[in-house]
Amino acid sequence: MKTLLLFLTLSFVLIAQEDHVYKDLSSALKNPQQVYHLKLRRKSLTQFPQELSYFPNLKVLDLSKNKITTIPDSLAFLSNLIKLNLSKNQIEFIPETINELTDLEELDLWDNFIEVLPRSLENLKNLNIIDIRGVALSYKKHTKYASMLNGVNVLMSPPCNCQER
Repeated sequence: MKTLLLFLTLSFVLIAQEDHVYKDLSSALKNPQQVYHLKLRRKSLTQFPQELSYFPNLKVLDLSKNKITTIPDSLAFLSNLIKLNLSKNQIEFIPETINELTDLEELDLWDNFIEVLPRSLENLKNLNIIDIRGVALSYKKHTKYASMLNGVNVLMSPPCNCQER
């Protein structure tokens, strides 16, 4: 009976930790093994924080509303990531290495300056939703990405009469 009670208590504590949202790096770094959800919105970040590599169990990362311009190739160290929110940044390029986030289910790239989506996104078998609204896409790219991401809920703004680069 004591063993069962201990098991139930520990399970509840673990579930409660997974629901906790850390909103700054300093508090998250105090217990890096217990960080599952990190929300660093509106921190005026211009790049991915190097400290992210200290969070091996990170499942949800919100870096929205910053000034990030690039996604590092080293993103693969976030191998447990399920949800990545990079909306409202200044990102122009998505690296092919994004396909190393094999558990990724949701990718939010809304309102960035992305010109090309990498073909490697097709390899993300768990990807359910990608949001690229606010990204100017020609009719050709609009059709290409909808086809490329067949089976994924792709949220896109209507195509524009813009020229391709």
